[in-house]
Amino acid sequence: MEKEQNKGLITDFDNTLVKTRNFILRHLLHTCARLNIKAPSEENIVGILKRNPPFEEIFTSLFREEGQSVLAAYREDAMETPYEAIDGALELVDTLQQRDTTIVIVSNRTNKLAERLEQAKFNPNHFSAIIQPAEPKPSQNAYKEALEFLAEKGVARSNVYVLGDSIDDYQACPEDIRANFYAVLAGPNTKEDLVAAGIKEGQLLNSPKELLAHIK
Repeated sequence: MEKEQNKGLITDFDNTLVKTRNFILRHLLHTCARLNIKAPSEENIVGILKRNPPFEEIFTSLFREEGQSVLAAYREDAMETPYEAIDGALELVDTLQQRDTTIVIVSNRTNKLAERLEQAKFNPNHFSAIIQPAEPKPSQNAYKEALEFLAEKGVARSNVYVLGDSIDDYQACPEDIRANFYAVLAGPNTKEDLVAAGIKEGQLLNSPKELLAHIK
């Protein structure tokens, strides 16, 4: 039987808990310097990230026929460039864990995600599950496995909150829980982009920890 007081959070990882955009910029510039090739402009990189393509396509778009070789070099020492938490994300996760909120990460890319959590100073044990959905975002089935997991933990759908940073995160959110969707202004999508996609300004957060005021 569901316990109405149980709360659950489905959260994105990139640009929601960690500074992925900054990481990609830093490590891509490092890779270009190591290969002694001209680095693309930050504007071009961010423009491609804004479209949220599959990771390999980022390099094809930026470097054309050399994309795969640059990607291989990028991956060679990627783990040596650490991830950093978004300001306020550690506080959000620690506080929700103390409140016995069930936290689930749903990300289209989960390779090395647990290691990246530790790099960013998160306690991996504070997350009940890390899920790479069978149907990636922005599919409206992307949160299917996470919602089933939370239901098994006794969390009613009305007590499920979703945290992301992108239009894809919002579009993947089922209609009946979109009122509980919140977006952190830390990713490639601007405030204006997110509002134009249908997200209310009251659902936009400057920091993940601001979500604590909404999860009662």
